[in-house]
Amino acid sequence: MSEKSFAAALKRSRERAGLSQKALAAKIEMTGSYISQLESGARRAPRPKVIARLCKALNIAERRLQDLAALERSPPPIRKRLERANRERGKVRRSRDRLLVTTLFHMARGPRVIDPMSEFLDLPPDQRMLAGRLLGRARKVRSLAEAEAESDDLLAEADDKERELLARVLPGVLTGNAPASTSKDSSRRMVEVFADSTRDGTPEDMIELDARLGSAAAFFVRIADDEAHPRVEAGDLLLVDPERTPHGGDTVVVRHEKRDLVRTWHQQGGGIRLDATRPDVAPIRMAEDAFEGAVVLLLVRALR
Repeated sequence: MSEKSFAAALKRSRERAGLSQKALAAKIEMTGSYISQLESGARRAPRPKVIARLCKALNIAERRLQDLAALERSPPPIRKRLERANRERGKVRRSRDRLLVTTLFHMARGPRVIDPMSEFLDLPPDQRMLAGRLLGRARKVRSLAEAEAESDDLLAEADDKERELLARVLPGVLTGNAPASTSKDSSRRMVEVFADSTRDGTPEDMIELDARLGSAAAFFVRIADDEAHPRVEAGDLLLVDPERTPHGGDTVVVRHEKRDLVRTWHQQGGGIRLDATRPDVAPIRMAEDAFEGAVVLLLVRALR
């Protein structure tokens, strides 16, 4: 869906985020009636700072709402020129986004089931994670026609610069013309697979990977439960690196009460908080020096 007004775009983004007007208002310390007036067009688009807060609360890139608001605040003669320029830029962006969603759709259905895929190595770390999340969304789409129709939804998390970067890299992954990270000349190494993170006993398997994925101490661990569903399911393999220092938002495998748990690592006060994916699973809090775990680098989906 392509919205042509700030009001319609805001309403669509809020609904896509699963928030009521009152819930969104609470996140930006406004009232529900204020959001209602914005979405109905009864109130003009707000200042850029307020839009930035709205976008942060909705977890979306700012560009679309900021551009629409700026257009609506412009005098009529300038607005016409801007609309003309935006139409031309829009054609280019639509072609780029169509290429991106088509690539993601076909990658999600290919024989490789690694997420984020090793081909993302030539992207900066934050872009690798973004590509992995977009690929996860593409897996939920039933057809290419649906992917193209829902391109705004699929790519909502990526801003314009990020889309440009991904559009330069991902099509090459699909066609086999990927960067050096996937060429036959790349340095490869065998990585051990263990039943749990204690690594007791002999490895149950070996997997060949690009040598740049983690330190020499990295290993695979097979997850035994579904507490991190749907991100990670029982039977999946996680490549973890015990030598990597976790940072806020990193996915980690932590050994807790004789079980391997998949959690998101956050600093909180003088300690850390480990959040689960599922809302019904309580977070774990502990001192930072008590953390026994490793940062997740790669997920290999188990065959089902």
